Amino acid sequence: MAEFDASSLSINLDRIASVCEEEWAAFLHDMDIEPIPDRQDFRGFLLNWVAVFAPEAFPPALLDQMADWMENGLAGSRFEWRMVKRPYVGATLFALTGNTRWLRIHFNNFDNGGSQLRTFFHRTLALIAPRLTFDQDLIDRLEAGLRNRYFVTSPPLALYAVSQGDAHDKIANLAAWKADYPMNDAEAETVDCFLNNQPAPNPLQSWLLRGSSYVAMRLACQGGIRSERVRLPLGIGFSEVWERLQGHPLMSGYVSLERPSGKEIPA
Repeated sequence: MAEFDASSLSINLDRIASVCEEEWAAFLHDMDIEPIPDRQDFRGFLLNWVAVFAPEAFPPALLDQMADWMENGLAGSRFEWRMVKRPYVGATLFALTGNTRWLRIHFNNFDNGGSQLRTFFHRTLALIAPRLTFDQDLIDRLEAGLRNRYFVTSPPLALYAVSQGDAHDKIANLAAWKADYPMNDAEAETVDCFLNNQPAPNPLQSWLLRGSSYVAMRLACQGGIRSERVRLPLGIGFSEVWERLQGHPLMSGYVSLERPSGKEIPA
């Protein structure tokens, strides 16, 4: 039985939809502020959070607006500084559509030489990581990071572990990288844990909890519902959203590389 199956609590979809619209409007309003304020990251995180855990609440018209805005960004230079304002929007669109086109900026910068920028792109993939598939290009970019000891690659290793894909292939890659490259302590611990079928410390949890705290406070602060937007269903069961949250592999303090049930995979 799910933790809150007997709960009569219902999450109001229209309230969440109104918050999404307000956060998007505020995001656009502050678009040209430099340096980029933290509140922009929080707004993007909220939109991505709703797209992942309560997609029923996401307004279709807002999805269209965000897609149009993102198209303009994808048409620009790969190295344009403004690109750092788009990752959460791309992650949100991917969560709602499943189209990896919206993640092009993330993938192009997965092994970016700037540590702050690279780390930010890794973090903005955390909520959607269980839906990602690492193609050969992304695997090569992960390996490029491991070749550079000054890169911090425990976060992308965690993304790789929980992504879609064959566990045999992941373990074979991890074993080869372990043999080929000298790793820093965090990377070595992460890889060893995955190879030994043990959970590794989750380097992305604090980022996710920080963003989730903003989501909780922002939804609690929202005011009245716009009656002209009310639609059916009016709510979604609290238990359903809670189970989605609990099922996300990067919300806990440790992350695992899941093996097929009942099968032992040699490292």
